[in-house]
Order: sequence, then C-alpha cells, then structure tokens
Amino acid sequence: MEKTVSEAISYRRSVRVYKDESIDSEKVKQCLVNASLAPTSSNLQLWEFYHITDKDTLGKMAEACLGQNAAKTAQQIVVVVSRKDLWRKRAKANLAFLDASYGTEKHGDKLPVNYVQYLVRLNRGLISIINSL
Repeated sequence: MEKTVSEAISYRRSVRVYKDESIDSEKVKQCLVNASLAPTSSNLQLWEFYHITDKDTLGKMAEACLGQNAAKTAQQIVVVVSRKDLWRKRAKANLAFLDASYGTEKHGDKLPVNYVQYLVRLNRGLISIINSL
C-alpha cells in the first residue's frame, strides 16, 4: 500500500542494514524526478543526482562510506552533489530568461542582477558562518 507524503514522513525511521531484496529502480528514478522539481533559491538548482546500481560501484561507495552497514547492504545508492561552481552560469541563464520574458523595462535595468549578487553574497556569508563552526 502506498503512503501519502504525510504518512511517509511520520512513519520514517533510520535503516542501518537493508534486506537482500530488489528495489524498483523506476520508483527511485521517479523520486529523483520529484526531488528535482523542488524549488531552490533563485531557481539555481545547483544539484546533481547520481543513481548507483552497479555492484562494483556500490562496493566502492561502501568503502568511501567507511564501511557503514547501510552502504554495504544497499542495493542502490543515490548520491546528491551540490554544484556551487555552476551558480554563475545558472544565474546568467535566469537573467536571460527574465529579459526574454519581460524585458528590462518590467523588472528594472539592474534589479535582477543586484538581486542575484545579493543572494550570492548572502550565500557566501552563510557558508563562512557554517565553515567556522
């Protein structure tokens, strides 16, 4: 029986060892599609998802995870990577979209650029604070 999102959230628990049962890859892929639809700051979407199913690669991932049981017994692993190096490219694409859609007269000459620059400065500040912890 499928659970609603609220039911799944309330039912959640940590799994340290997985059963030796196959997992429907299509369901995992659909979850990744759903995750990619989540809103992000300025719609930059600086993530990549890697769905790992190859046994050799899973073994290497288990080693990279310091031999944790969850990684050793997983039939599939999803790795989420944050691509901070792409923010300039994505910000420029967003600005081009705004210009193409609305023209500069609708959103002011420099407002979106200043807004994106503000968000970048804010993000750098937050990263500095997190790194100092």
